[in-house]
Amino acid sequence: MNKQLFQLLWRHYRKRLIALGAISLLVIIGISLADAGTWVVKPGQRLLSDQVNQWMLYQFSNRGTVSLFSFWLLFVFWVGGFLLMNQDLKDHFNQFLFTSGYRRQTIYWAKLLLGLGVLLGITVMTTGVQYLVYWLKVPAGVTFNLAWPGMLASWGIGLANAVGMFAIFWFAALIVGQTGALIVTVSGFTLSVVGWANVWSEWIKMTPVQSEWFSALGWVVAALILFIWGSVLYARLSLEHNGEYLMFPGLKVPVYIVFVLYVTFLFSVNAGELAPGMTAFIISALFGYWWLWRPRFSRLRHRSDAD
Repeated sequence: MNKQLFQLLWRHYRKRLIALGAISLLVIIGISLADAGTWVVKPGQRLLSDQVNQWMLYQFSNRGTVSLFSFWLLFVFWVGGFLLMNQDLKDHFNQFLFTSGYRRQTIYWAKLLLGLGVLLGITVMTTGVQYLVYWLKVPAGVTFNLAWPGMLASWGIGLANAVGMFAIFWFAALIVGQTGALIVTVSGFTLSVVGWANVWSEWIKMTPVQSEWFSALGWVVAALILFIWGSVLYARLSLEHNGEYLMFPGLKVPVYIVFVLYVTFLFSVNAGELAPGMTAFIISALFGYWWLWRPRFSRLRHRSDAD
C-alpha cells in the first residue's frame, strides 16, 4: 500500500477516530468501575471463577461482573464502519479520492486496513485501561487469576464479533446514500441478526462454547464476503446517485427480494401457522416496493413545475 495514501486517509479520518477513541476510553472506565462495584469477594478468595480456564467467552464471575472483552467494543467497531464510509458521501471526499490518481481498489483496501488497524488500537488501549482499573479495585488479599484459554477465547470471539459488526455498517454505508435511512436499516438488521443467532443456537442444540465459536466463525465469514463484495462495488461507485437510498440501482431487485424473504421468515419462523407468514409477506412486499421504487419528492416537484 502507498504510504502517501495512508497519510492522506489518516489526515481526513483522524479527528473522528481520535474522538471515538477518547469516548471509548471514558466509557470503558465507567464500565470497569461499575463492574468492580458488583464484586463480592473476601481476602483469600479468587475473583475469577474456574470458567476462565475454558475456551469460551468470559464475561461474568461467580463473585461479580468481570469482562475480558467488553461488549462496548462491538459498538465501537459498529460505529467505526459508519464513520469511515458514510461521511465520505457527505463531504465529497470520495470525489476527491477518485480524482487523486490512485486506483479505487487501492483506496478501498487502504481505507479498510487503516480503519481496522485504528479500531484494533482502540481495543488494545481501552482494554488495557479496563484491566488496570480492575487491578486497582481488587481488594487486598484477593487473587486476580487469569488463564490463557479464557483470555485467548474472549479476545478471539470478541474480535470476530466486532469485525462482523464493522462489516455490516461498512458495507451498508457503501450502498445506502441516505444517512437517516441507513441508520434505521442497519440498526434493525443488526438487532434481528443478533436475536436470530440466539434462536439458531437453541435450535441446533449447541453447548454455550460451541455456540460462541460457531457465531464467531459466522461473523468472520460474513465479514470476508462483505469486504470482498464491497471492493467490487466500490470500483463501480457512481457519485451521480449520491443522496439516493441505494447508490447502486442494480441492487434494487436483489435487496427487495432479500428484504421480503427475510422479514417474512422472521415473523413466521416461530408461529407455525400460515396466517402470520402471509401477513408479513404482504406487508413487507408493499412496504419494500414503496421504499425502493417510490419517486423522490424532488422529482415530483420538478415534474409539477414543468407542467
